Amino acid sequence: MSLAGRVMGFLAAAVALAASAEAADLSVVVKPVRSDQGHISVAVYDNSKNFLMVGRQIASADVSPVVDSTTIVFMGLTPGNYAVAAFYDENGSGEFDTNFLGVPVEGYGFSNGAEAFLGPPSFADALVVLERSAWTEIRLSY
Repeated sequence: MSLAGRVMGFLAAAVALAASAEAADLSVVVKPVRSDQGHISVAVYDNSKNFLMVGRQIASADVSPVVDSTTIVFMGLTPGNYAVAAFYDENGSGEFDTNFLGVPVEGYGFSNGAEAFLGPPSFADALVVLERSAWTEIRLSY
């Protein structure tokens, strides 16, 4: 291989390595999970304007629950600020069930221990800073 070919190969490898170094993984631990029925939906948001807006998440997953604790890993995210919301559709209806007063009867929660009080928390309350990797625990409220 010529010197120019080796230099081009080296540059291509360096660019690929730099791109992979910019990717980060976010692990989300959801607990307590009461059963292995239904599914857990998790959504990741990257700014306050889109936080909790349907279809505005930058990543999402629907997973089968694992009793006690369920972990979801979002790989390849760009380092930055994120907030995560989860809900546990325990009966598998595909809807977030509430009682006659509108109070949720299925589990829900937010990253960084953010709590809902007369409405959802703010993006800042649920903020997770992602550099190379990070994890957050979401404690479900039932």
